[in-house]
Amino acid sequence: MIYLIITTSIIDKAYNKSGQQRNKTYMEAIRQTLQLLPSDIQPIIVENNNNTESFLDNFTHFEKKVPVHYTNNNEIKYDHKGKNELLDIKSVIETYNIQEDDMIIKITGRYYPLNDDFFYKVIDETEMYDVFIKFYNVCTFKYVENDCVLGLYAMKCKYVKNFYYEEYDDSINERKSPEVQFATYIREKIEKERICEVDCLFLRCCFAEYLRMLDV
Repeated sequence: MIYLIITTSIIDKAYNKSGQQRNKTYMEAIRQTLQLLPSDIQPIIVENNNNTESFLDNFTHFEKKVPVHYTNNNEIKYDHKGKNELLDIKSVIETYNIQEDDMIIKITGRYYPLNDDFFYKVIDETEMYDVFIKFYNVCTFKYVENDCVLGLYAMKCKYVKNFYYEEYDDSINERKSPEVQFATYIREKIEKERICEVDCLFLRCCFAEYLRMLDV
């Protein structure tokens, strides 16, 4: 089975952002994502601010209510928010009993696809590959072998479950970014022929820190 996990954090403590504009961005992006999502893929929204209900409960996909999984993982302070997001994803895996060989597509809730190409690529080639990923640096706008776009990827559940970010260490002057850590994990743990390097995700990103927009 193929799942789409849409990650959200209505209150972004890392950049102290919340309110109507942030909610509007989520609503518009998630609506666009669900409109393009094929019926073969089961969407699940995860939100991590210890809510029990929110505007996220109102989304539907092919006339079925999209399940929303609430966690309190945003209360945990880490050196980067990727760790909180990973906890959310793993909580969804456990709660919904996602199986080892099921394919998980992850999309950041404020981002949205410009077409359905990525979804159908995963559907058509899910038996051929264990991961679908774009190796790319979103700051330099260049291909980098051990860097990647974390806003949208697909990976077999067993590899998602076994991935952990490095522990924060004050003695290290240069730390690998979350994107570099994830890309390095893929290169080390997954056979080359089972990695699908995607040239274009057709993904519109809205970065939290400066609300910078980028299509990748």
